[in-house]
Amino acid sequence: MPESILQRSFAGGELAPALTMRADLAKYTMGLRTCRNFLVRREGGVSNRPGTRFVAAAKDNDPGKLLMRYISSEPGQSVLIEAGTGYFRFYLNGAALSLSGPAAAYNGATAYVPGDLVSSGGVNYYCHTMTTGNAPPNESYWFALTGLLYELPTPYGGVTPMFKWSQSGNVITITERNQHPRELICYSLTRWVLHDITTLPQVSAPTSGFSGASGPVGTLTYHYVVTTIDEATNEESNPSTPIDVTFTDPPTEHEPIVLGWDAVTGAAEYNVYRDPTGNGIYGYVGSTTTNAFYDTLLVPDMMLTPPQAQTPFEDVNDYPDCSATHQQRRYFGNTDHQPDAVWGSRIGYPSNFSISTPLQDDDSVNFKVAGNNHHAVWFLLTLKAGLILMTTAGEWSVVGDNGGIIKPDAIQADQNTYVGSHPKVAPVIIGNSVIYPQLHGNVLREIRFDQQVEGLAGRDLTLFAAHLFEGHTIVDLDYQQTPDSIIWACRSDGVLLGLTYIPEADVWGWHRHDSAAAAHFEDVCVVPELGRDVPYFLVKRTIGGGTVRYIEALEDRTIFNWNQDVFFVDCGLSYHGAPVSSVSGLGHLNGQVVAVVGDGTVVYNGDPAGANAASFTVSGGSVSLGGSYSDVHVGLAIRFADLETLNLDVQGQAIRDKWKRLGSVSVIVDKSARSFQAGPDLAHLSSYLPAPYDPTSASVSDDLEFNITAVFTHHGRFVIRHSDPLPLTILGVIPNVELGG
Repeated sequence: MPESILQRSFAGGELAPALTMRADLAKYTMGLRTCRNFLVRREGGVSNRPGTRFVAAAKDNDPGKLLMRYISSEPGQSVLIEAGTGYFRFYLNGAALSLSGPAAAYNGATAYVPGDLVSSGGVNYYCHTMTTGNAPPNESYWFALTGLLYELPTPYGGVTPMFKWSQSGNVITITERNQHPRELICYSLTRWVLHDITTLPQVSAPTSGFSGASGPVGTLTYHYVVTTIDEATNEESNPSTPIDVTFTDPPTEHEPIVLGWDAVTGAAEYNVYRDPTGNGIYGYVGSTTTNAFYDTLLVPDMMLTPPQAQTPFEDVNDYPDCSATHQQRRYFGNTDHQPDAVWGSRIGYPSNFSISTPLQDDDSVNFKVAGNNHHAVWFLLTLKAGLILMTTAGEWSVVGDNGGIIKPDAIQADQNTYVGSHPKVAPVIIGNSVIYPQLHGNVLREIRFDQQVEGLAGRDLTLFAAHLFEGHTIVDLDYQQTPDSIIWACRSDGVLLGLTYIPEADVWGWHRHDSAAAAHFEDVCVVPELGRDVPYFLVKRTIGGGTVRYIEALEDRTIFNWNQDVFFVDCGLSYHGAPVSSVSGLGHLNGQVVAVVGDGTVVYNGDPAGANAASFTVSGGSVSLGGSYSDVHVGLAIRFADLETLNLDVQGQAIRDKWKRLGSVSVIVDKSARSFQAGPDLAHLSSYLPAPYDPTSASVSDDLEFNITAVFTHHGRFVIRHSDPLPLTILGVIPNVELGG
């Protein structure tokens, strides 16, 4: 007698064939044999992947590009940055950033600084080097823009990835082992400046006008230095050149030593230090808000000395590989000379690496990772557990005093795991967890701060889906928090992998994705925009027989209006307006057969071998629709969204060794089209046959029963294939199974 066996969840995602006998695992009851172009939802169901919307063609089709983001403090103002050989381009909410009009005309009398824009001869230019009187198109000072498109020149390019980056405030710190560390500063959406990082104080010491006198000239000499305290930041400068005062009798209240210097612009006050013995050690004697100081033989505090400048990153072999901001210090790690070393700035001053003698709590810090192996530091991260160091041979947490504050004399580095991190693929932080590729790139791991073990606990997130990584590596990662908490990973062969990851519910399920036109997903970057996180992909495709590189955004899958929101085509565009019989603006898809959805119905499903394929091939940037429609979505078909169940097996029941025949299967769908198929395998698919009493609406939320080809098999699997560019969400399946001997 047939039995109904309900699969209530697919939260386990696609499982490896090696697990075919592991019905004893809870994950088996929620797993799939195939999860292709379906997303595992946080609730446990699966939905076919939404399409990718074409944003722009990359500036050129050369390899060696990456995507990075700038997260703004203003909602809806976060920016995607395209980094290619010699340039940065910027995108806001899915559109390229452009000037509102031509820049102001060049003026030979104006002193231009980096970031300024001018127009000359009908061309807009970006000033990258300070200049006066050097007119465009002088490339030593000016970078020509393409029309109104905003971009700026850079020295990067030629390798993948080109550099590593981290953000704090409106500053993106960029590190690359062969280049001086730099920072990209956002002053406004159309004013970005890239410049070298200096590790010296940003405020200057007095440099001129020094004087000092006390009564009759004699043979006793005091030595002074002066530092400036910045009015805006309270940062202290390096010390000035010494001021020497020679006298016969010690100064008194009535005849003090009077020091003077030229005022420094932006100074709030000045600190004065004295060397009373001539041994080169200066102690603090007082402060003044003017550019004069009166010393009546004040006793210098030798425990408070002027800052000593440090420039650790000036030599070509001392350029750092990674950076992060932690506890108000900017940290750098890993140079050619010292791959296991870490440097941290003074607290609150990210470009100041000075120290004092003796060391003060807020002085810059420097330490090496000392373990049983050589620990080259690949990435620096910040967690509640402390400063996290991802190294060649393990993962470390660095804390300081009892409150966890790192200080020059309070640095405690502990190795928590012994796995090793990939040197190029940046980890992602999710809550108190770090997700990262293992050293060789074919295992994705999690380390999570665990109060129970007072440290970092780790696990292998590819354990149950190892087949997805055999012979391949992960080349890029990023995390989309909303709506379904998915880690996106680009694989070395161009396949896009997704991992639905909800640690508090112990949910982690893999799914894989592909696209037409020989799509190769090279890079992913998630940008928070209004209401959701948007994954952007750098996709290499073959269009018209040539290689192109496009920036594409994963579309929002939320459907408020069926006609307008059912976007399930790749590299696609939409039209909304008065009825039209053709759509233009598709030059990026010339020569491609496209799928078309018009007013919520499938005009053509994009089958390149279909009878009407020629009629829906883009030519001259447009395609005819064969009718008139007001809401149109056009793009590459996603062929196919496939779901296949695991071998039918239930722990504790005598099912696995029996013959099984599936006569029908009920598919519980939500807000979905009915146009998918089901069967025992891809060669024997059946379509849903609506009953007379079925609703006629385009969207259905119901149990749909499929009568499928009934044959006895040992495995008892079945597949579901969706080929139309319409939504399909499956909440569960109920196969109706007859068990044999």
